[in-house]
Amino acid sequence: MSEIIRLTLGSLATNCYIIPTGSENAIVIDPASAAEVEATLSSREMRAGAILITHGHYDHFAGAAGLKKYYNAPIYAPELDSEMFSDRDKSWARFMDGVEFKPIFPDKLFENGEKLNICGIEFTVMGAAGHTAGSCLLFCEQFGAIFSGDVLFRNGCGRTDGFSGSERQMVQTLREISQIKGDYTVCTGHGEITTLAEEQEHSL
Repeated sequence: MSEIIRLTLGSLATNCYIIPTGSENAIVIDPASAAEVEATLSSREMRAGAILITHGHYDHFAGAAGLKKYYNAPIYAPELDSEMFSDRDKSWARFMDGVEFKPIFPDKLFENGEKLNICGIEFTVMGAAGHTAGSCLLFCEQFGAIFSGDVLFRNGCGRTDGFSGSERQMVQTLREISQIKGDYTVCTGHGEITTLAEEQEHSL
């Protein structure tokens, strides 16, 4: 199976990930814009089969409405952030300078502990509140990867001062992450990709 593709998009340099699924379809995770994703998929003769959102900040779903319209791809997103997906203020859309706010209405809302089979790729959801109430880690064993959104960065974690953010919950989340067994590539929402082992050793 092909490797995960990373695009860094938008004014906040948000990492968007494209997972080829072994057919002409791909899963798009956290698209900050649509045009670059469409161009990348077209160049590789792929289509978006699904769109997966890690949390409710606009820099992680600004391109989702456009991709859904173009590909008719279902959107998967965390239930606890559901009110953020149609609210410009709660989703921090103001930080996306000059970008029109386009709300999304997810086709599937998921919760902590759910297992998702999306285009033949399996994800396990770990609730990871703190950055937002619905922030999560998405474990993908087939790639040995965790898609961490803005929960865990290389040598850091997401801020907690936005809508539904909580420093107390973030501390608890990081404590739980420090106890996860096994090593994974951590596909972060911003900055460089890291590994779980590195973060457990140096920053958790």
